[in-house]
Amino acid sequence: MMFSPIFSQSCSKLLLGLVVITTMSGCAEKTVTPGQASQKEPKNAPDPTVSTTEKKPTKEVLSAEPYVGKVKMSYMAAKAAPEICEKLFCYCGCDYTDEHASLLDCFTSDHGVDCYICQEAAIMALKMKRKGETLSNIQKAVDLRWGKIYPFFEQPSANIKRYWATRLWAPGKEPTAAEKHDDNAASLTPTMAGDNSAEEKKTPGCCGGKNADKVAKPAR
Repeated sequence: MMFSPIFSQSCSKLLLGLVVITTMSGCAEKTVTPGQASQKEPKNAPDPTVSTTEKKPTKEVLSAEPYVGKVKMSYMAAKAAPEICEKLFCYCGCDYTDEHASLLDCFTSDHGVDCYICQEAAIMALKMKRKGETLSNIQKAVDLRWGKIYPFFEQPSANIKRYWATRLWAPGKEPTAAEKHDDNAASLTPTMAGDNSAEEKKTPGCCGGKNADKVAKPAR
């Protein structure tokens, strides 16, 4: 069958028109507005960071390497649990003699070398931490074990008052009756500096007791 040139030309134009329409339709489907693009594109903004790292104390515990025996053990304990020691109070009297605010201060210096109370408290704290005890329970154990030895209950320092107010197990400004020192009861004090043995004496604390010349007398 033969088609006239005019008919063939018309068909060609018709086919070309269909191709153009189809192409434009496809482009229209792919074209989106800027607002739509922002909705479909994945968000690259990072999720809020949740820090699970516990804040470390700013003071560094001294190395345990120069020491031996219980002294070495206590410095190792403080090094392993500085965040616990920073929340404990040392009852040897060093809040007046050395202006210490926490048990950690005893081990960021060489104070812990000669103080058996500091040593025992740090070792106790680490043992309880490893058993999964809470900070509240550790504070309570240390307070009840060593609180009676504190030499200055009559005129407590600002540091221990701050500790009493913020501790977890019994927050308040005054010690509990179980913590208060009995002046008629003997307390343990070391027989000599650097010796871990102890004898019964009437002097509370480990830093010279109430009559030590180096104790800064609290203002009246």
